[in-house]
Amino acid sequence: MPRILPRTPSCLNLLLALATVGLPAAAVRAERLSGSAADPVEAAGAGLTREWIVQLPFQSDGYRLDRVDVGRWLVVAQSGDGMVHAVRAAASPQAAAGAPAVGTLLWSTSLGVPQAPMFPAGIDHDLVAVARDMACYGLDVRTGSPLWRRRLPAPPSAGSLPVGDWVYTPLRDASVYRLPANPYQRPRQAEPQEGDTPANQSKVVRVSLDPVHINSHGIVEQLPDPYAGGAIWCTHNGHLTAIEPADKGWARHEFHLRQQPNGPIMVVDQTIFAATITGELARFEDAPGGLRLSWRTLLETSLHANQPQPQLMLKDKTLIVSLGEAGIAAHNAETGKRRWLSAREGSLLAIVGDNLWCYDRVNRLTALRLTDGQPIAFLDPGPFTVPVVNRATERLVLASPRGLLASLAPLQLVAAAHPVNATEDAAAISEPATSEPTDAETDSDADVAFSF
Repeated sequence: MPRILPRTPSCLNLLLALATVGLPAAAVRAERLSGSAADPVEAAGAGLTREWIVQLPFQSDGYRLDRVDVGRWLVVAQSGDGMVHAVRAAASPQAAAGAPAVGTLLWSTSLGVPQAPMFPAGIDHDLVAVARDMACYGLDVRTGSPLWRRRLPAPPSAGSLPVGDWVYTPLRDASVYRLPANPYQRPRQAEPQEGDTPANQSKVVRVSLDPVHINSHGIVEQLPDPYAGGAIWCTHNGHLTAIEPADKGWARHEFHLRQQPNGPIMVVDQTIFAATITGELARFEDAPGGLRLSWRTLLETSLHANQPQPQLMLKDKTLIVSLGEAGIAAHNAETGKRRWLSAREGSLLAIVGDNLWCYDRVNRLTALRLTDGQPIAFLDPGPFTVPVVNRATERLVLASPRGLLASLAPLQLVAAAHPVNATEDAAAISEPATSEPTDAETDSDADVAFSF
């Protein structure tokens, strides 16, 4: 069962300590919000609204919030004390009645591995996969309950990606370790198709649950991406590999960039974008017999290896590329032709509406217009100094080292759905439960019968 921990008091966090002895949530102000990006007035001035804000419960006197990953419906955060937290980030069209509200802290689970190296969390519809130390954990997306733990044969080199029936974990031995997403239920590899004979329709091909080592042709340092029912990854030396289900078993497609990629590749459906450290930008498509190069263009500048932020983002037909010290460029995603170049250096964070948000060189949150790259808004990050890269939703997600998490949405979008006074202080910081649920509560339909 996940363990819901209360906040730990500290001399630097007195207000949070007071909150645990009965002060209302509205009185909790552990960090300065006035004048920061999470201030509703400041956000409104930049065309945004504070959609939600929540304080994550962990031992913030001795540890910090180290990593935040954004999925389509879920935000998953990891703190240095071994805790994993999940906040509901959006409402899906399939959400059942009584589902938790957007911005709700769904769960906080302790993996019991403090100060272990952290990797991106893989977020699927039913499973959150976390690689920590020498193990991979599968957590229930609704409750945070550890469903299984699998010892890894080698240290992980990147995060674990759940896709359908499988979880893919890159290892330091130049392989990708494939595990079953549900080790207690055999996945079906092939379903009977319409038009099959009755004898064929009664046959279901079942596959082994044993872990599989897949040769990755190098060290994979990026979280793999979902691809055609399987997964795709790129090694440190630029070897692209896609694994996808086929009529008989699995199909493997490969393409070698012949140079080091600059940051994670960008995958949208079965289209792949990649930038290299020598200043090339390329687009690939899935084609019969393997990956096909659609176009390749020069960025007119050499990029920098090992930059900490992903260097590509996509909105409709506009592909954004961070050029390091040379600035930020936009290209036509269909042809590769450059649209504009901004000399403003920044780390890409998110595309919200018609604007690209990034951290600039003076640590301001800056919005650039997607149409021409001109800066149109600036925000003071305040305590929100943990960069959160969001390529899953159109939200600017903010995080502080002490565990304050907030989401900023386009003002016009939220105003149309829920008219509010933008100058009012938004909903108070969400207070998590401070006691463990009973078995009866955990088993009740009310607790688990909702859908993202």
